[in-house]
Formats: sequence, C-alpha cells, structure tokens
Amino acid sequence: MWHDILDQSVRLRREEEPFVLATVVAFKSPQSARPGSKAIIKSDGTIEGWIGGGCVQPIVIREAKKALQTGKPRLVSISPDSKREDWKGVESYEMTCQGGGSLEIYLEPVIPKPELIVIGHSPLAEIIAHLGRLLDFKVSVADPEATQQRFPDADLVINDLESARSRINSQSFVVIATMGAGDEEGLEAAVGTTPKYLGLVASKEKAASLFQYLRDKGTRAEHLENIKCPAGLELGGETLPEIALSVMAEITRLRRAASEQTTESVKKSKSAGLPILQKAAEALSMDESRDPVCGMMVAREQARYKTVAGDETFYFCCLRCKETFDNSIGDREQVTGNR
Repeated sequence: MWHDILDQSVRLRREEEPFVLATVVAFKSPQSARPGSKAIIKSDGTIEGWIGGGCVQPIVIREAKKALQTGKPRLVSISPDSKREDWKGVESYEMTCQGGGSLEIYLEPVIPKPELIVIGHSPLAEIIAHLGRLLDFKVSVADPEATQQRFPDADLVINDLESARSRINSQSFVVIATMGAGDEEGLEAAVGTTPKYLGLVASKEKAASLFQYLRDKGTRAEHLENIKCPAGLELGGETLPEIALSVMAEITRLRRAASEQTTESVKKSKSAGLPILQKAAEALSMDESRDPVCGMMVAREQARYKTVAGDETFYFCCLRCKETFDNSIGDREQVTGNR
C-alpha cells in the first residue's frame, strides 16, 4: 500500500495536480488504522489508501479540502474524550463511530508551485527568473530570443509568445521585462489576460507611449488598467538587482496575502456555538448534512440511507442510525395520535 501511495504521489506531482497526503500518527484501539497508514485525498474529495472508515473519512476529506484551500498542513484529532481546540494547527473532532477509539491524522497539502511568467530576454528578466527560482516559483521565460543557456533558472523557455499567452491563468504571476527589446510584442502577449499579477517594468513615459499604441490598436481601457506599472514596490532601487528585488517583493506580498485571506475566510466560516462536528462544515460544503442521531457529517450524493419527514430530508451514515431515527418518528406520531 505504501509503495502504491508513493508512486501515485510522484505521478500527481509530475502532473501538477494538487492533493493531500494523510498519515496516521497515533491511534487508540479499537481503530483499524495504525501509525504510518496513508491515503491520498484529491481536490474533488476522492480518497485512495486507508486511514480509517466510518466517521473518520468524511472528517478527513473535509479537512483535506481546507488544507488545499489554505496551503497549510494540519493535525486532525478524532477522539471521544480528547478536545484540543485551543491548540494551533490542530482540528479536534468528536469520535462518533460506534466502534470507538481515537485517531490523529496529519494532513500535508501538496500544491503545485505558482507559475511566474517572465516576458523578455533582458538582463533584468534574467535576474527576475533567478529570484523566482529562489522564491519557489515555477519559472517560465517567454521571448523569441530566450534560450535555456541564458536562463538556467527557468523551468520552461517559450519562444512563441502566443503559446506563452495561452499559459496565463488566474493563478499566474506575469512580469513584462522586455526593457526596450520587443516591448510592443511582449505587452500584447499579456494584455487582456487576467493573471493574479500583471506588471510592466518601464518608466511612466515609456508606459504611456506603449499604452497609447495599444489603444490605437483597439485595446480596451479596462485591460490597460489591470497592468501594474511601474511594476514593483517603491523601494528606491536604481540598479537592475534592486529593481528585480522590488518586483519580486510585490509579487511575494500578493502571494502571501492571498494565502492569509484564504486562511482567514476558512476560520470565519466556523459557526460559533455549534457542536464540534459542525464547525466549518456547513459553511464549507452545502452538499453535506449532519446525521441527526450520531452527529456525523454525511455527503448527500453518496448517502445510502435517508428519510423524508415532512418537508425535510434527513441523511444517515448507517442503517442503524436511520432505523433509530425512523423509530423515534414513529413513536412521536403514535403519541400524537393517542392524544
């Protein structure tokens, strides 16, 4: 099993598909999973491997999705008697499985590196590519004259600007660092796209001239407004390394701010005053319902057991919970009828 999980994780990383590696680090009988048991959870909630069944899997899948959102690992503690909600990095849940026992599972998100696309083959582009590599970006350099020898830090060198444009998505960071060599072509390759960051390294006078060139060719005003120019934080830099530093500082600030905002949004989604099993679950996924008998969160689409009572549908983790609920409804109806 371990070798299969290892092989699959290598494949997913190669294909740049995000996933979470879940590892059991501690247990208390009678849980079947043991320390070292592993599973892979993908972004769609599918799980391969074994880290426990019953109420364990829905909890782990839910927390894995949050780990992928924030990019931060977490320890999930599932126990009938141990609550560590005040510990940072620990998510504590009540063990509702009838089999009992306790588990602690470490969730480690494996997320592809964000792509930094540097357009241009200038000396500044070389420095930005180098800093991008140091800051753990996937670096792509796009320019008809760029070579791998000139950009040894680049993961990918693209000589076709149209191909470079097709790579830009909402998670990309794009810097146009043509510095006078192919400015118009480089700018046209990115304008109108919607990356997370789009910066142009140029003076205000040069940028004004380039923007007018694009306006004359029919570029919409809002597309030009999305370009940060001059790119970078105002650090007072004058040399090329200093300018490159200011650009990567601005990108890093945006990258980390986005991560913190995601973390905060997940924290705020936790509903105050609700039982442990409900924390963040209802806000995170509207496709789940709480089993009214044991409290376990149940994925509606995958639920095998459900009961319609009045105008509401109740979902259950197992047949026993469903029958217990159905019997309680029958008893209430009988009492009401006798009255």
